[in-house]
Amino acid sequence: MRPYLSHDETSKARTFGAGLRTLLLGGAMFAMALQTFSAHAANSDDTNIPSDSTVYPKGVAKAPAVVAQCLACHGPTGITQIPEWPNLAGQSKEYLATQLGDFKSGKRVHPMMQPAIAAITEAQIQTLATYFSAQAPSIPKPPTTAAKAAPAMAAACAACHDTAAMPANPHIRGQKLPYLIEQLHAFKKGTRKSYMMAPMVQALSDQDIAYLAEHFSQLAPVVTSGSGKQ
Repeated sequence: MRPYLSHDETSKARTFGAGLRTLLLGGAMFAMALQTFSAHAANSDDTNIPSDSTVYPKGVAKAPAVVAQCLACHGPTGITQIPEWPNLAGQSKEYLATQLGDFKSGKRVHPMMQPAIAAITEAQIQTLATYFSAQAPSIPKPPTTAAKAAPAMAAACAACHDTAAMPANPHIRGQKLPYLIEQLHAFKKGTRKSYMMAPMVQALSDQDIAYLAEHFSQLAPVVTSGSGKQ
């Protein structure tokens, strides 16, 4: 029989596992990138690290150089392969810029985001927000079991999320299930601050949170103005 783990214990285990997968995935992607650029450098006098002025081979999509800071965890187009990290593709530009600014200022804290954002400038934050918000969002796979009825609380969530009327709020449809669960618990415990979210989640049980997160993670994203458009 498996021992019961509290949410905090499960969260720590997930964070450790996600960190390990990030290191492995990031190392593999770095190795592939190094091989590609080494081959290119062998036939070129240009041996510099790629920058915004780098000319890419035909067929290779160009992205702002600063995006390289994000691809190991969030994927080159903002769709991550790691369940605990959020997809950024098609996310609200205003929300992305605000969250990156909060990580940089220390208003929002995460052990992997603080080092990643430390050297990023305000202008680069806007570049990242613009780039990832313009990428096509991930479409979740259809559930393998019969769809459940929407949780009663879902209507209150939908009033503020995934709507062009409130661009400062994140899109949550199609977001990673473990990430949604973790953020709802963080709002409830107060480890992530929001004067709007805190009162909304206080009465939610662990089961309510899991049910809500599951519901929204299975919904196709709504492409609003300024998201998922090149």
